[in-house]
Amino acid sequence: MKPYWISRIVLLALAITSCGLNENQLPIQSENPSPSSSTKATDIPPLTTPEVVPTTQGDTTPMPELSNPTVQYLITTATDDLANRISISKDQIQIKEATEVVWPNSSLGCPQPGMVYAEVLTPGYLILLNANNQDYEYHAGKNSEAFYCENPTPPVPGMSGDT
Repeated sequence: MKPYWISRIVLLALAITSCGLNENQLPIQSENPSPSSSTKATDIPPLTTPEVVPTTQGDTTPMPELSNPTVQYLITTATDDLANRISISKDQIQIKEATEVVWPNSSLGCPQPGMVYAEVLTPGYLILLNANNQDYEYHAGKNSEAFYCENPTPPVPGMSGDT
């Protein structure tokens, strides 16, 4: 899914939730939905604690922070996307960071030219991957898929996604 579609979905979700609907009524569409599967916001496990997962190239020590199902799911989808995007195997990708953050608006740190975004603090995630000595940023909202952000803006400094 293109980042500008994600921002439109997030903006629509914000509008719907302000009308009194809850997250169980907001479906999340994958880029290649199968006819037999339907993903809803509730299919993504809830996050219970802030996550910061630093790692370095060649680090073979297991990271207990990765046991959080939401963060693991987002890392897996981001890694899969990056491997397909740049045509490499997933084992050539390093996880540099997986952090719960607060984005300054509904663009989730990835504003697109010509788009208007709700100016509300938006909790979400930042996934930083490295492949071939180049960093790649993936962003997500609390109940959305991770997406590649080509021209990222930083999250709100000093705030974690649980505030």
